[in-house]
Amino acid sequence: MYSRTNGDQTFTFDTSGGLLNASLVMMDNETDSHWSIITDEAIYGPAKGQRLEQVPGSIKTTFGDWKARHPKTWVLSVDGREHEEKSPYDSYFASDNGFRNTVAKDKRLADKESIFSFHYQGSAYAAPFKTFQKGGRAHTLVDGRQLFLYREKADSSYRSTVAFLAPEGAAFEGKKGKWRMTKGGETLATFDVSARSFGDAVAPFQGFDTFWYIWSLNNEGATILGK
Repeated sequence: MYSRTNGDQTFTFDTSGGLLNASLVMMDNETDSHWSIITDEAIYGPAKGQRLEQVPGSIKTTFGDWKARHPKTWVLSVDGREHEEKSPYDSYFASDNGFRNTVAKDKRLADKESIFSFHYQGSAYAAPFKTFQKGGRAHTLVDGRQLFLYREKADSSYRSTVAFLAPEGAAFEGKKGKWRMTKGGETLATFDVSARSFGDAVAPFQGFDTFWYIWSLNNEGATILGK
């Protein structure tokens, strides 16, 4: 999720109907500029080159998980239809082919390798699911701070990767789901597997779950973590 505010201007966004290397492009109603959701920036129009700020927002999950946590959830329907028996995306996720046979130029990973991707201090990063989906993993970034990533092998593609950036001087320690965040030998928080959280000790870190071909085509030379 992105903040609508950039500097002293607030934007109202809408879909543009366009794609850039198989990733969605939105447009703002104020300047008619076009923005890539996968690079955080305006790629066309008066705002070209400006970047948006990611903010904590919604999570990607299954309805079953969501309803278990929020049993009184209301469901929006179309003409009374609340559920589709077959997802139109099933064939896409099951295939090795990219959207309209789009392929990656960067062959360090397979085209549809599932990754957690993000921008940090002006650089693009990608962490393949297979490097952290067996109980989590801590990665050290360029400035020495640690990023903790967690998902389970059985997780649906519709469930978000959990990510936390340690405060300066703190570190993540542990393995196989039993993790804690420490600083100076003191335990600041422990990881709750059921809630997939360190509580209020550290805020979730923002990024995207996507495929390598989409991320690499829009973020050339991205650093791959844990390969």
